[in-house]
Amino acid sequence: MPYEHVLPTGRMHLAIRLGEAPLRLVDGAGRAIATPGHAVLGGARDTYYAKEAGPPSPSVGAQFLPGAARALFGAAAGELAGCHVPLEALSGACAGRLRERLLAEPTAEGRLDLLEAFLAARLPRARGLHPAVAEALAGFAGGHSVAEVVADSGYSHRHLGALFVDAVGLTPQRYRRVRRFQLALAAHRRAADMPWVRLAHLAGYSDQAHFVREFRAFTGVRPQEYRRAAPVARHHLPVAADRVDFVQDRGAAAG
Repeated sequence: MPYEHVLPTGRMHLAIRLGEAPLRLVDGAGRAIATPGHAVLGGARDTYYAKEAGPPSPSVGAQFLPGAARALFGAAAGELAGCHVPLEALSGACAGRLRERLLAEPTAEGRLDLLEAFLAARLPRARGLHPAVAEALAGFAGGHSVAEVVADSGYSHRHLGALFVDAVGLTPQRYRRVRRFQLALAAHRRAADMPWVRLAHLAGYSDQAHFVREFRAFTGVRPQEYRRAAPVARHHLPVAADRVDFVQDRGAAAG
């Protein structure tokens, strides 16, 4: 069975498969190691994971902003980070009922409406990010370092880190690394022929060696291998069956 590396975005996501095959996680040789199911919440992560890449099938899902884990599912994002959790473990039997309604709905627009209504119903009142976390995210978007963000917050490094992990799922440093990697991928998407050394510089890497180390950690391949693969979706990288570089998922449940 072919498989692919799914690259980190730094965000939590929900995916509900409407075909027969559930999500199956695999190791570096393509052997199945876990089957979280058809409706799965994926926690934020700072490395890739590998999954079976079967025939195309319909699915519906969402990618969440920081703060959504506790607001929607009553869990800290840090508890879900690096995990694949069956949706029913977080929302009970209504997860199965949601999938049944999605299967019965014939249009993509209708399925998105059903998912939006399911998520909105889990929000009993308006919630927002802690102001220090919101300011930290804005600081990282503006190119600030972790030290600068901590200094601007007025909190200790440990206190801000705890608030950030609760909302985002990753530490400030790990989130910043994933964001820098995403900047490099976005630049490559816009200019696929641009030299990697130039892309690395634009994304803020200190040197080429640093960029290559980070890229392999996030994708499991070297930059040129990624370019040759030319994935249709930038976060889903087809991988040859004989590749063995792999960072194992933390689990199909919360642990």
